[in-house]
Amino acid sequence: MGPAAVPRRGTDPTGVQPQPHCAREHQVAVDYTLARAVSTRIHNLPRFVRGAGHPLARDAAFVAAVLDPRRGTGRVVTDHRTSWVRERRTPHGAYYVKVYEYATWASRLRDFARRTGPWSRSRAAAEFDALAWMRRHDLPAPEPILVGEERTGGFLRRAVLVTAAFPGETLDRCFARLQPGERRALAEALGNLVGRLHVLGFRDGNLDLRNLLAHHDDATGWVVAKIDSPRHRLRRPGPRRDRGWQADWARLLPQLSAFGVEEIVRAAAATAR
Repeated sequence: MGPAAVPRRGTDPTGVQPQPHCAREHQVAVDYTLARAVSTRIHNLPRFVRGAGHPLARDAAFVAAVLDPRRGTGRVVTDHRTSWVRERRTPHGAYYVKVYEYATWASRLRDFARRTGPWSRSRAAAEFDALAWMRRHDLPAPEPILVGEERTGGFLRRAVLVTAAFPGETLDRCFARLQPGERRALAEALGNLVGRLHVLGFRDGNLDLRNLLAHHDDATGWVVAKIDSPRHRLRRPGPRRDRGWQADWARLLPQLSAFGVEEIVRAAAATAR
């Protein structure tokens, strides 16, 4: 298992120049001491590439529970051939563990230029960075805890993302169960989030209803959060309509039209600041 790749200071492996206040998102902090200590008890425990400074990273029992990448551990959330998500209960609460696996050289070489090469940021690390960025900008998002990676000769074999639990239901399910008259408030909350992301310079690249979580708060109304953003890009803040902006809307609008809320979402997004 080789050491994780460290992006050059001030650059993003996607080729986008980050803003100065975002530079630390793209720097990798690795804590080998605890990872090595725990990995003597669990074979092939991934090494930290994000979250080494988090207080929970100092808890060996927690790390062993959440960075153990076995598919059969925890409650099934999603289960695909090369990736899966499990909910795992710990003394600190519930956490979600997302695993990306590249078990063969063919799978590693297929995506080596973007996600699996020695110089590349993994999907798990990119998702961590997106969540951290959202939370720094006071947007609803699950707390990212850790990212661990296993590499061979620098090539990614497995990446594990750990996040805190976040209340909510995916928007595709939420819109489907609400009555047409009840959908407006949720659609306005979604539009406000999308508009805010775009004004701040965030281009998601993966803007699907199944990757948005919503829950209703009695005091503030609907709360919508974006998850699963491994393809995000950061642009200069401002109300500009670039290709990333257009791609996000082109992806989202057909999904909204099935529920008749596309115009409500667009109108709310246009007023977001």
